Amino acid sequence: MAVTPHAFVWGAASAAFQVEGASQADGKGLSKWDVYTNRDRITEAVIGKQETANVAINAYDRRQYLSDIATMRDLGIGAYRFSVSWPRILPAGTGAVNQSGLDHYRRFIDDLHDAGIAPMVTLYHWDFPEELQKQGGWHNPQSVEWFRNYAAIVFRALGDRVDTFITFNEPFIDLYLMDPIAENVRAKRPIAITTAQYGRQAPAMHNLFLANARAVAEFRSLGSKGMIGMAVPLKPAVPNDRSNDRDVKAAALVDAVLNRWPLEAIFRGTYPDEVIRTFGGLNPAFRVTAEDLALLAANPVDCLGVNYYAPAFVAHDDAYPLGLNWNDVNPDPVPAFNGPVRPEALHRLLLDIRDTYGNPPVFITENGAGFGDFDEVRDGAVVKDPLRTDYIRRHAQAVLQARGEGADVRGYLVWSLFDNFEWIQGYERRFGMVWVDFETQERIPKESFHAYKAIIAADRAANSPPRR
Repeated sequence: MAVTPHAFVWGAASAAFQVEGASQADGKGLSKWDVYTNRDRITEAVIGKQETANVAINAYDRRQYLSDIATMRDLGIGAYRFSVSWPRILPAGTGAVNQSGLDHYRRFIDDLHDAGIAPMVTLYHWDFPEELQKQGGWHNPQSVEWFRNYAAIVFRALGDRVDTFITFNEPFIDLYLMDPIAENVRAKRPIAITTAQYGRQAPAMHNLFLANARAVAEFRSLGSKGMIGMAVPLKPAVPNDRSNDRDVKAAALVDAVLNRWPLEAIFRGTYPDEVIRTFGGLNPAFRVTAEDLALLAANPVDCLGVNYYAPAFVAHDDAYPLGLNWNDVNPDPVPAFNGPVRPEALHRLLLDIRDTYGNPPVFITENGAGFGDFDEVRDGAVVKDPLRTDYIRRHAQAVLQARGEGADVRGYLVWSLFDNFEWIQGYERRFGMVWVDFETQERIPKESFHAYKAIIAADRAANSPPRR
């Protein structure tokens, strides 16, 4: 197939809760994660110590973020994906708008543009307003309208400055991993997620997909420019033992739930039969009507954000929800935090999306790695991270290979530019290309930063028009 003619952008990604800090500044309301970390002490239950994102890496402060934008310019990226905080804009989730929050994001976007960096804005990266969480969160059918209303406010306020919006980041991880763990911590139970919790989350996931469709419809009704999509965590499912029939069946179900469910919802307006059958059997409240599917089908996304870290080596194990161990099998001798290092699986995934879903525009909205003490060594003003450096090089090459084979891949954004707050793992896990001292806010570019900078420069030189 011919190489796609569309422009390609190199970038990096972040999320508001993980970097901004300023947790109650300028009228911001609480998110569920403010509560999870401060009141429920979720990180203490997971890593043995309480940590919060109340300060994070101080990216809400303009003096700090202008310095960070200068670092982005030095890196050479052309796009920066970040999320806006729902409770910073609507402190109660609905009702009165906090103008200070909107002004902050407009100013930040203008500062990115001044640096020649295109903003890619995510509307929701897990920081659900606590006032709405008390009313059931995504389990409440009103959440569809809550989100549509919030999305419309953002589109009107920022749409003249933003060409690409992402509605949701990783719905499955938010609803099926993070929230159940938080629920168990709050109830002082073991943090292991149960099959019953999987079933309970299905109606919330359905409401979220409906909310996505309503937001897409709102985006188009406003005549907004550019594209709108969703960032989904895709993990090609591989049976841990191909000769074990139970592992093979488990991998097929993982593929249906993790991968095909969001892809079919946002492109085709359908759900896999396995999803309807499995979750419908667990929870009678999981009902999907013809009217619901018609709404999804009428509002497909324009583009797809692929958050890819690793394939899922799937083993059948009754100790896990639905008997699916899809997250804890890693055969690599040096294990990355998020799974086996397989750039070739990303290449195949992009070709599968090309062939199965009509070759939609795709951005790699997250790709990165952390290896802990196996990798990072700080020596004064130098931080060596050869394993992350190798990971980024190989995955960037896999993306370019798929693009060269006709997949409509339009960008590659590393997770993440800076070390930040990593949810239930607090500050224990570093994914950044820039090392951050979380006490002093000192920044030190790592070896991977310089390698990525060289990749960007080489690609730009190879694809720049010849001088006359």
